[in-house]
Amino acid sequence: MRVSESVHSERALVRVGRTLFAGTLFTALTSVIVASAELIAQTIQIGMMQLPPVVIALLFVLILVNRGLGRVRQQRAFTPAEMAVIFVMMLFGAMLASRGLIERLLPTQVGVSYFAEGNRWESLYFPHTRPEVVPWDPDTPQPEPLVKSFYQRLPYGQSIPWAPWLASTGRWLVLIGAVFFAFLCISVLLRKQWVENERLAFPLVQLPMELMREGDFFRNRAFWFGTLLPLLVFTLNGLHRNIPTMPEIPLNLPLKPFFVNPPYDQVTFFSIYLSFAAVGFFFLIPTELLFSFWFFYLLSKALEIMGLGLGFDTSAKHAATAGFVKWLCSGAFFGVAFSILYSARHHLRYIGQVVMGNAPPQGSELLSYRVAFWGLIASFVVIVAWSAWMGLDWWVAGIVFTIYLLVQGLVMARCTAEGGLLITEGCFTPMDVITMEKYSLLSPRNLTAMAFLDAMLFRDLRGIPITGYLDAQKLSGELHLHRRTLLLTLVGGILLAIGVAFVFQLWLPYEYGALNLYGYVYQRQPIQFFQENAPFMGGGGAETPVPAFRPLFFGLGLVVTLLLAWARAVWVGFPFHPLGFAMSATWGVVILWFSMLVAWLIKVPLLRYGGMALYRRARPFFLGMIFGEFFSAAVWALLALLFQVETPNYPWP
Repeated sequence: MRVSESVHSERALVRVGRTLFAGTLFTALTSVIVASAELIAQTIQIGMMQLPPVVIALLFVLILVNRGLGRVRQQRAFTPAEMAVIFVMMLFGAMLASRGLIERLLPTQVGVSYFAEGNRWESLYFPHTRPEVVPWDPDTPQPEPLVKSFYQRLPYGQSIPWAPWLASTGRWLVLIGAVFFAFLCISVLLRKQWVENERLAFPLVQLPMELMREGDFFRNRAFWFGTLLPLLVFTLNGLHRNIPTMPEIPLNLPLKPFFVNPPYDQVTFFSIYLSFAAVGFFFLIPTELLFSFWFFYLLSKALEIMGLGLGFDTSAKHAATAGFVKWLCSGAFFGVAFSILYSARHHLRYIGQVVMGNAPPQGSELLSYRVAFWGLIASFVVIVAWSAWMGLDWWVAGIVFTIYLLVQGLVMARCTAEGGLLITEGCFTPMDVITMEKYSLLSPRNLTAMAFLDAMLFRDLRGIPITGYLDAQKLSGELHLHRRTLLLTLVGGILLAIGVAFVFQLWLPYEYGALNLYGYVYQRQPIQFFQENAPFMGGGGAETPVPAFRPLFFGLGLVVTLLLAWARAVWVGFPFHPLGFAMSATWGVVILWFSMLVAWLIKVPLLRYGGMALYRRARPFFLGMIFGEFFSAAVWALLALLFQVETPNYPWP
């Protein structure tokens, strides 16, 4: 008996080791492919979304390899739970290699130094910059060789200056680690409410789940018909880019050129994009939310056009003149966050009882509720203390990170868990809220620290980890992956992803020169907020006129959102969802609104005349459209990297 148990234990260890090896290999491959495609080839952004196309493509490769192993010997094949481990590691490998972390963590540390000349940043920002958070010395002439070589390539025979980069990045990772752990704690506290009580759809994990299940999903004809549609379209469009005589099927129609007469020629970005993958994801979400997404977007454009006619500034090019539509949606974000917490009040009350020892815990989570609750408190203390050490006043740090974690983070997580949004992006930063009425509230030291933090965390929410945590927990429940195994997978996968991406993406600019790589990542994102904050660094913000409509429209957006949430709770079938209103000025909806409209026009009559039976039969077709578009994007990105071919334009810029 003991011999049998020993053999079983050895086999289990072998399977664990093999799974971790495969996960490590695929995570490293994911990280390198994402960085190479996005930063070198600069053609297709295949890692910045909450379900990156590269992950779906590599998952398909893994499934093919797994089928081959199963045919040789069934015991050698990965189980669905083991494949889930590899998938979760790849998911974070892609997101953290892209906008989720490294593409911002490294350039932000040196951008202000390289572009300081001609901007007076040496006198404005350097006296308030802690030398410990950058790999260069603010007290010496800039740019230092370390910074100059980062942007212009390393001179022949010189080596990468690893030591200063490791030191400054290590200090940033203290803050990043606390933020990531805070999001993990929040995801644990909300998982049961969203997965079991509210039964949200989690559209982004439905395709991976179907691919990893033991059932033979690949024999479904509807799935392959759905796959062929985007494959054929993007193959044709890719051939057209390289052979102009070939025909093309355009998937983008700019609408702004139709507004030619002043003042309507000042209308902000307005375009039609058709994404097969987006249609597939949105087919999986509730129809009232789907309707609200595109309806409120078109309503916001109508309000913008009306505002232009009345003389309002509707642009968002500068924090001092951002338009009223943005402020409506900013207030709506706070309303959605409040309604999320209010709808979970009974669950949160139960968590409070468990934490205080007045109720027994039920079920199993990644972390116990006590650990998650006190871990959130402890991580927040670390965040505020680190930010104060960097230069923020403690009250500023407390406000901005409360907004980031409990407003922006909650709303973005809800957008993916319920709304299937591929692109998690907001319409404001926490600093916008603090400086709503006057900029003199923040000292030059605060503005310097906020410029770093905005570029590092608050400006671009794509790759925000809380969505990955929740999707991974949903996936683990469906594929019977043990919670402890998932926790170890998350921790190990994140550490591995950060390590691989740090090494590769520090080597890239020193090898190629950051000026020759993707311009947004290295030349625009790192310095945007240093440019925007510069006019107020000398105290001039006190005299800067601030539009009076800011707090008015912020409050109006908050009130309208709360009314929409109340109406949904009172009236069955109320068609307007507050999340659709809040997201109407965000980049994800701006790009994908037409795909939402197409999905709604398909789904509503399908449900009305065919019911759930027809919906279930049609579902594989729409999952196939997701797979086809994402797989083709990965293939074209690889072709562009290897052979420098032109790629088709994918409808998610």
